[in-house]
Amino acid sequence: MKKSYNTKFAILKELRKPLVIQNLKIGEPNSHQLLVKIKYSYICGSQLNEINGNKGRDKFLPHTLGHEASGVVLKIGKKVNNFKPGDKVILSWIKKKEKDSRNPYYLDNKNNLINSGQVSTFSKLSLVAKNRVYKIPKNLPMDIAALFGCAIPTGFGIILKNINKIKKNEFVGVYGSGGVGIMAIIALKAIGIKNVYAIDKNKKNLNIAKKFGCKNAYTLEEFNKNIINSKINKNLIKYNFEISGNIKMMEMAFHNLSSNGICVLAGNIKYGNKVKVNPYDLIFGKRIYGFSGNDLSLENNIKKYYGIIKKLKLKKIRSAFPEYDFKKINLAIKDFKKGKILRPLISFK
Repeated sequence: MKKSYNTKFAILKELRKPLVIQNLKIGEPNSHQLLVKIKYSYICGSQLNEINGNKGRDKFLPHTLGHEASGVVLKIGKKVNNFKPGDKVILSWIKKKEKDSRNPYYLDNKNNLINSGQVSTFSKLSLVAKNRVYKIPKNLPMDIAALFGCAIPTGFGIILKNINKIKKNEFVGVYGSGGVGIMAIIALKAIGIKNVYAIDKNKKNLNIAKKFGCKNAYTLEEFNKNIINSKINKNLIKYNFEISGNIKMMEMAFHNLSSNGICVLAGNIKYGNKVKVNPYDLIFGKRIYGFSGNDLSLENNIKKYYGIIKKLKLKKIRSAFPEYDFKKINLAIKDFKKGKILRPLISFK
């Protein structure tokens, strides 16, 4: 590095171990990168999967983490045309159509290499590829803007891409009421779907779902009992969206459908694990699809997503996502893993 800055990062050095906070050297942005000062970053379930080794062997250790943040542009590369220093931006793992740049890298005080992907956000400064950076819509607070990096485009996107016509008496289920699941519920209510139900093992999450207008909220056991007791008509369940990343929930999201219902899977289970489905359900009319946040352009839909969010009370959104100082990131991860909180917000003030 010809010129470098020093800044603190939270680094994954060993699987199933706390992140290590330390100073790293960060260079100038290359032609296709921006140097961004991070203001807020959320911790997503994907990071828990990385830390816990659920994605399989991690050949990039040690490496940086985080893919959902807001910040301020400090410097831009020579081929970055649409941003300037001072711009408030969203950082996201969801990429634009442009090609990726070369991965950034960082050095510790002994000049050991610390790997990074195209975007990382658990740091006070970060080098980010220009195809993972989006301007924050006017008047959108930066703590809420960080949700546009993952939770909002995944939760809103899975609904807007897949929901077609639905009758007034038909039901839509959301399996998993975490950060993305809550956003899916918000999107369903925004497009006028009346009969929405949520399923989650965590009753705190179910209570938050109720606060966002989901009157029907159950554990999986409660829900299956209601179907057995005919309190819920399985034949009226048109869509189930699975966002929990739990094998049993995935299987039941498909099982608990009408004969022509549609199940959409977006949750991440442990690498190598499988789910079971009855092939006769597929033969006789049920459908199952997958969804990734990359399946719907964030760039093209960011204004639409903002239109939905600005109709909500910001106080209600903030109450769902507890804030932690960067120094307490391992406590945030611990609380998140134990199900004490919905999705932690890390502040770099």
